[in-house]
Amino acid sequence: MIRKFWLIVLVTMTSSLAVLAQRAVTAQGKCGKDTEWAFDGSTLHIQKSSERVLFYSIPDYDMEKNVAPWIKQKLPISKVVFGLGITRIGSCAFAKCTQLKAVEFQGDREFESIGWGAFYECRNLFNFSIPTGTKKIETIAFANCSSLNSIKIPSKATVEDMAFLSCTNLASIEVAPTVVLGRLVFATEMSNGGVRSHKFYNKTIASLPANITVTNSEAFGLSKEAVEHYLGGSKDADNKTEDAVTSNVDTNIPDSYTKRNDTYALVIGNEQYRYVPSVPYAKHDAKVFAEYCKKTLGIPAENVHYCENATKNMILDEEIGDWLTNEVQGREDKKLIVYYAGHGVPDIQDKNKAYILPTDVRGTKPQQGIALDDFYASLGDLAFAQVSVFLDACFSGITRDNDGVNEGLRGVEIDADPGRLSSGNVVVFSAAQGNETAQGYLQEGHGLFTYYLLKSLQETYGSVSFGQLANYLQENVSSKAPQLNTLRKRQTPSATASDALTDKWQNLYF
Repeated sequence: MIRKFWLIVLVTMTSSLAVLAQRAVTAQGKCGKDTEWAFDGSTLHIQKSSERVLFYSIPDYDMEKNVAPWIKQKLPISKVVFGLGITRIGSCAFAKCTQLKAVEFQGDREFESIGWGAFYECRNLFNFSIPTGTKKIETIAFANCSSLNSIKIPSKATVEDMAFLSCTNLASIEVAPTVVLGRLVFATEMSNGGVRSHKFYNKTIASLPANITVTNSEAFGLSKEAVEHYLGGSKDADNKTEDAVTSNVDTNIPDSYTKRNDTYALVIGNEQYRYVPSVPYAKHDAKVFAEYCKKTLGIPAENVHYCENATKNMILDEEIGDWLTNEVQGREDKKLIVYYAGHGVPDIQDKNKAYILPTDVRGTKPQQGIALDDFYASLGDLAFAQVSVFLDACFSGITRDNDGVNEGLRGVEIDADPGRLSSGNVVVFSAAQGNETAQGYLQEGHGLFTYYLLKSLQETYGSVSFGQLANYLQENVSSKAPQLNTLRKRQTPSATASDALTDKWQNLYF
């Protein structure tokens, strides 16, 4: 009797377990070569198909014909769990999964990107912890996620245009200082009588990238009021975020025991432009270089002129004219350092002649800027004993973010004329050659060229010959550049000298 009782119990338990096993997976399949999925009635589990597979990703889909299998089967997904090794969530993978509330990563060390529209119109998605290694969040990845409450974007990420468009319930955002933001990332799109407009995010901001100011905030979908409040309430607080420490070269600035009282420095950081895209980190680049001039090179503070968002008049008339020409006397025994971070632009109507672009000049009218030949000539004519010029700019017409400075030339790199050194004792260090782009190094919060320029000054305490510096820049920048973008762009710094210094510039020092 007892044995019969336990037999009944065992059969019952076995039947119950079988039912549970059936309920555990109601749908399953593969998505991609090394990726499998299973749905248990509420949670979608996605993982690699074999332990021999190290990494896996979810393929790209669309919202019409090539939809994800769980969307095609109209599964009522409320939660998604990604297993170890996930590197990418493909485009439209969960678009319009309106019942989705939560996303969980069992491990995210290898994670890199969230595809175009990956979570588009997931209207019940409340919170999403973006993996710390994320490098890219693509266009409209979270658009119309109207329940999304807060977002924290890690330091290595590039966030493309409108990635969080119309996330109307966002109450707080935290964006690391080195993040690169696209257009209208946090805006809300509105339509009135068929006319589209945008409302800008106006709630709590915990941190922002270094290049966002009150002036340019709306380009990123942020209200002026919210950014002004974040910056501390000052309406002209455009400079505060550029002081953010983003790299080891910003903090460990060595002090010099040598005082160079006969050396002068003109440092220009052009970041916000009136008519063309901004140059991320340009002001931060210039500010930190100015600090190295004062601390590491021992130049007196009164001999260092820092100039940001400079117009043509500021560069030519105020700095080169009023200051260097009229105020600095006895120049034949003195040295000058000129640093410029900002846009360069070619004149495609005039043999691709290269121009420095002041902030008040249109990219479509480069001839109204400062011709590189004329810039070099004006510095040479000052008759300093030595002039060293550092240009973290390129003249191919492409920005650090691959935007076009010349209208209609986005992504098209022009082989610009490098300019000629006609007079004086001038050495020029350029960030890039010909049709190359002077790239930004977002992980360090600097231009790539400037980062290694500062790194060299830091490592040598400013005691580096120009020949050594040229070799250091060329070796490090050219090897790092292809690693910074999917297009594997080249960037090759160069150093050239005027005729008077052709045979001896490599043995010169700051």
